[in-house]
Amino acid sequence: MKNIFLIIIVLFLNNSIVECKGIGGHSGSFLRLGSTAYSMSAGGGFTAVMDPGFPGYHNPASLGFLTNRSGSVLNHLLSLDRYLVSASFSTPLQPTAGIGIGIINAGVNNIDGRDASGAPTGSFSTNEYGILVGFSNRVSDKISLGINIKVFFQNLPFDGNLNSRGTGIDAGILFKQSKNFDLGLSIKNINASYTWNTSNILLENGSTYEDIFPMEISLGFVSRSNQYDIIGDYTFFRSINSINSNRIRIGGEFKPTNKIFLRAGINDLSPAVGIGLEYSLLKKDDANIDYAFLLGSVGEGISHIFTYTLNF
Repeated sequence: MKNIFLIIIVLFLNNSIVECKGIGGHSGSFLRLGSTAYSMSAGGGFTAVMDPGFPGYHNPASLGFLTNRSGSVLNHLLSLDRYLVSASFSTPLQPTAGIGIGIINAGVNNIDGRDASGAPTGSFSTNEYGILVGFSNRVSDKISLGINIKVFFQNLPFDGNLNSRGTGIDAGILFKQSKNFDLGLSIKNINASYTWNTSNILLENGSTYEDIFPMEISLGFVSRSNQYDIIGDYTFFRSINSINSNRIRIGGEFKPTNKIFLRAGINDLSPAVGIGLEYSLLKKDDANIDYAFLLGSVGEGISHIFTYTLNF
């Protein structure tokens, strides 16, 4: 079955390169930047992997396999005056469930404002927030089902401030086929959208409308050994009954010792590398600090991501 699955991934990769159309102009882009330094340095394809720094982000079903409580903070030092910070908390619920709560804040600073004549009008900024509340339960020793409820907020500097909010749902399943091989499936941004009302800004020309988030459907795997993990997934994005884009993410982690982790991956042909360190703070091996270096797409610039996770 492993060989068949890897063949499917290769076919998906070939199709994604040929058919990719791009979704850069669609809403919810801050949720597609990635989560932790661990996941982003290994390519970000964590649909079948529980990320300790943000367990419910990639697939809410992973919360069902939590073994301890954890909290994390994340700081993404992005190029082009962008920023992304987040924090999360997760805990198992006996006997077979788990919950997670996370908040993400992203934005752009130092936007150069100009009027119709090109004269400077000041410096502006915009930001978005996402709040995720996830729950998962194991239906057997090998299978877990999960769901995220998400709330979004966005602020635009349009003749004062133009605000919007919205909601969405994620659903997922995680299947631990064996000790060394897992499969995952997730569907993100179900009925997710921003609702805008521009009547107070544009007066008689104002209106109420929705910006619909593309739905993300991801199929992923992880293959483990004593010293390395191979991780990957395939995602396609649907918006208004059409496929807008495909994405392949693949990478891995090498463990030269029990405390140090070396990682590398590719996110839709964009490379990344990173390192992780496990150490003892309050009790044995209860803390992790991770770093990721992203080369970025052409013209995007270099990004640095840091994550700190404490298990308790």
